[in-house]
Amino acid sequence: LAEQCLKQYNSGSVERVVMLEQDLAMGVDSQDRPIDDPMKSCVHVFVPQSGSPLFSPYQKLRVLILYVLNRAENKKPLSKDTLSLLIQKADIVNEEKAIYNLVRLGINIFGSSDVANREVPPRIRQAARGSFETSRWTPVVQDIMESVVHDNNLDTKYYPFVAPETQGNKDVDTVVSSARKYGQGRTGMMASRAAGPKLIIFIMGSISYSEMRCAHQVSETRPRTRMEVIIGSDNIMTPDKYLDDLKDLMDV
Repeated sequence: LAEQCLKQYNSGSVERVVMLEQDLAMGVDSQDRPIDDPMKSCVHVFVPQSGSPLFSPYQKLRVLILYVLNRAENKKPLSKDTLSLLIQKADIVNEEKAIYNLVRLGINIFGSSDVANREVPPRIRQAARGSFETSRWTPVVQDIMESVVHDNNLDTKYYPFVAPETQGNKDVDTVVSSARKYGQGRTGMMASRAAGPKLIIFIMGSISYSEMRCAHQVSETRPRTRMEVIIGSDNIMTPDKYLDDLKDLMDV
């Protein structure tokens, strides 16, 4: 199975798309150099080149969405005419609703004054996390986990409902007792973590495999904190399922 996965990854299209997606999401390449002309890197995906692998419609769609987001983040939004032309060149007219529906998620892809700009927390510098070249970008939820587990400081400007710890709370003894019971039968680090504090995050709507991996990585990064990160949701979202839902997104 591993050999088959590696063969598929090395077939050409998968590896090239993954690296391009990381560059667009990060705004820099694997050597931390700024991506000055993102479109130059995207052309070989949108328009078939001689001797290049063929890319699926959803691969093209993912790259185009990231290109649009990259332009919007850098205050260089595309015009509707330019976006329409790119969709036609990439031959993904049937998938175009997924791009236009980004506006319904509050993303100002055209720089329109009709769409309010969302205020989001600043990201932790991801390049410092020492990840693989193909997984340099990390989900926002990892920033939240690290702020709690490593720094014990979640910015109340963006998370106003996070209350500080209360000493002498009558519920504390119950929590400690429950944690000790949960840790019975375990040894070593697992026992310490099971009996220690826990960060529980529940994401409404869906959760990706990357977000699930973050819980494990953050728990293992600083074992002396003895904090276990538990993450859950009501659904697991794959990339293709997300694009399907994005195309079908309607006004509520």
